[in-house]
Amino acid sequence: MDITLADQRIFALEERMPFEETKQKAMDKRSTAFVSGIGSFLQRPKNEDVLLLTSQRRVEPFWHVSCRAKYIYDRRRDYAVTASGPEVRGVTIEGKDYDVTDAGKAARTFSLPTVEHCHEEFVHEVYADGLTGAPVPDGSMVIASARVEVTDPATLATEGTIVMPPEHRASYVMRKLMAEMMRPVQADSVTEESLTLEATDLYYRPIWAFEFHWQPKDKRGIVEIDAVTGQVRQGQSLVPSLQKMVSRDALFDIGADTIGLLVPGGSIAVKVARAALDKGY
Repeated sequence: MDITLADQRIFALEERMPFEETKQKAMDKRSTAFVSGIGSFLQRPKNEDVLLLTSQRRVEPFWHVSCRAKYIYDRRRDYAVTASGPEVRGVTIEGKDYDVTDAGKAARTFSLPTVEHCHEEFVHEVYADGLTGAPVPDGSMVIASARVEVTDPATLATEGTIVMPPEHRASYVMRKLMAEMMRPVQADSVTEESLTLEATDLYYRPIWAFEFHWQPKDKRGIVEIDAVTGQVRQGQSLVPSLQKMVSRDALFDIGADTIGLLVPGGSIAVKVARAALDKGY
């Protein structure tokens, strides 16, 4: 099997709304920071009782991995061919005789040996949250947004932005992809068996978190806004400012040795693209 690894890229998605517009949206939704459960709807605070304390910008990682598989192979099969009528007892094809048999109530048939020439090709892609490993439903839409390629996630930590380090690295996503792409084929001979990793991309999407104080109840709550899609959600807490950065090599932990572990058995030839070559494979 030939496996070709894609360039390994990191992208930062750009915000669609200016900060003041994002802040105003959070202010409009500030009462939702304290809504949890049915009973909370009866105790929804008045907007004038909720004070904005602080805001925090962070970027959260998710993976996009896409792979194309190609299988070209031959296999022997006997075809059951129906004779033209019940009176036929045999046929001759290119000088070779075949007996026609009675299949009971079915039509009279004869068995014709063949070699099938097969070609299968299919694509599968995975969008996985870098923190939880869960699927990212809006991944295909989000990556079509404006973006800029970066060489090191640490460069995104400017003006107080917190860069969330992925808990799940490239090998984890690759393993999920391989589970879909590796398909056994029934073949007598294989001409080509290849996997081409067309994308191994790590995206960082900007999230704004706004902390509010419900003064009469002395409660604090968080409103989070996805700065790409504009989606509003209730947050849990602000993220601590001290985050351990992960090196690029550690994030993209895919090479010939890793692929050998993910693809059991057989002869594997791994062609590694530019980014992986930097790791010495």
